[in-house]
Amino acid sequence: MKIEINRLEMLAAARNAARVAPHKSHVDVLNGILVEANDDTGKVFLTATNHEVSIQQKVVASVMESGAMLVNARLLVNMMDLLEGEFVTLSANTPNIITVMGGRCRFNINCLPAKHYPKPVMPFPEETARITGICSLAKRTVFAVSEDEHKPALQCVQVKLKNNAVLAAACDGVKVMLLKEDSYSPADREFLLPGRSLQLLASISSDTDEFEVGDVGKEIAFARKDMLFTIRKLPGEYVDTNAIMKGIKPAYTAVSDVVKLKEALDIVAVGASREAVNLILLANQIILQRNGEYSAAQTSARERNQRYAEKWLFL
Repeated sequence: MKIEINRLEMLAAARNAARVAPHKSHVDVLNGILVEANDDTGKVFLTATNHEVSIQQKVVASVMESGAMLVNARLLVNMMDLLEGEFVTLSANTPNIITVMGGRCRFNINCLPAKHYPKPVMPFPEETARITGICSLAKRTVFAVSEDEHKPALQCVQVKLKNNAVLAAACDGVKVMLLKEDSYSPADREFLLPGRSLQLLASISSDTDEFEVGDVGKEIAFARKDMLFTIRKLPGEYVDTNAIMKGIKPAYTAVSDVVKLKEALDIVAVGASREAVNLILLANQIILQRNGEYSAAQTSARERNQRYAEKWLFL
C-alpha cells in the first residue's frame, strides 16, 4: 500500500474516526483505525467502530498502490498533526510496519495486520429521509435522557420526521424535553437514537450538514458525501411523551427572558454540588435561591406573569 494525501484532510478524517475508536479497549484492534486505499477509484477510507457506533470517512488521494493498514487511532491523529507540508505519504512494505513521511519528518511505526480488524458491515439504506441541525437537536435533548442502563429506551432520543417537521423527545422519568423544528423532507420516519451516540455524531458534524438517514437492519445509518455513520439500535418501546404532557395541568404561567434566566441560574449555581435550586415566582420577578452545605446564593430575574402566583418549586 502506498498513498499521497492532503495532510489536513487526512487529519480531519482521522480525528472524526478517533472519536469513535475506543481509547483503552482490551481488544487492541478496536483501538485502531482501518485505512484502506483503492488505486482504481483514488479513494482512501478510514473506518472505526466501538460496537455501538461505526464510522467510515472518505478522502480523495493519489493512490499508487492499493492496500490496507490498521493504525492506532491516537497515533495517526498525532502524526498528521505534527507532520509538515501540505501532503504526506503513507506506505506499508510489510503488514506490520508503515512509513509516514511529510516535510522533513519520517515515522516508521508498528501496526497490526488489517485482516484482524472486525470491520463493520455498513450498507447504505435503501429508503432515506433528509435531516439537518443534528448539533442543535443533540444539544437540546441529550441532557434529558436517562442514565439507567435497565431502561435502554429512555437512554434514547425519539426522533420523528413527519409533515416536513422534525419532532424530538427525551425523557428520563423525571423531566421531559420536546422539540419541534421545520424540515424539508416529506418522508415519514421514526428513530430511537441513543443519547451518547447522537452526541458523538453531533461532535463530528455541523448544523448545516445534511444527512440521509434510514434503517439498515439493526442499525440506523446517517450518510453525507464524505461519511457514513451507523448507530446500533437499542431495544424497548418509548414512552408516550404527548400523553405525559397532556396530563400536566399548570397552576400558573410565567414568561421570562431566557438569556436573563440562564444568567441568574449560572450565578446561583456557582459553588454548588448537587443542591436543589428554589424558584420563587412573584409579581414581575423570579427569585432563585440555593442553600448548600458550604455555600448559599440568591439572585433574581425579571419576568412577566400572565397570572400572578406565589409558589415554591424545587428543581
